[in-house]
Amino acid sequence: MAPFKFCDRISRGVEIQQFGDGSSSRDYTYIDDIVDGVVRSIDRPHKYEVFNLGKGSGTSLKDFIGLVEKHTGRKAVIKVCPDQPGDVPYTCADVAKAHKMLGYKSTVPFDEGIRRTVAWYNEAYKQHQLEVCPEMQANGMGRAPSMVELKSA
Repeated sequence: MAPFKFCDRISRGVEIQQFGDGSSSRDYTYIDDIVDGVVRSIDRPHKYEVFNLGKGSGTSLKDFIGLVEKHTGRKAVIKVCPDQPGDVPYTCADVAKAHKMLGYKSTVPFDEGIRRTVAWYNEAYKQHQLEVCPEMQANGMGRAPSMVELKSA
């Protein structure tokens, strides 16, 4: 969600919104690692278990934006907004149970995941597999998501 949105908007020079001072941190995880965790949980003798999947460490919003700028080669146009009500400063998956019971461990560093996402975005955009629609306001809170339609090949 956020990685694609930021890659898309920064690549096109469209403003992104940064809520707070950029110090909030999330456990952004590359899709290959999540798929690995899901596959590891299939056909296991663990009935009714819940597993947290993630990389197990946080990345600040400032660092996230910086990596997208690095890999797109574009400077982000940032509108700094107040913190969102109810937002927490740090979230991170505790993957200890998934590691112990499934042997799960993320392997794609966040920097590499952003690099891969930007490469995929650039290729898909170049081949017109992404149709970018006009920016629209969402939910009346001034949030402008990237609106794209993925075309099947």
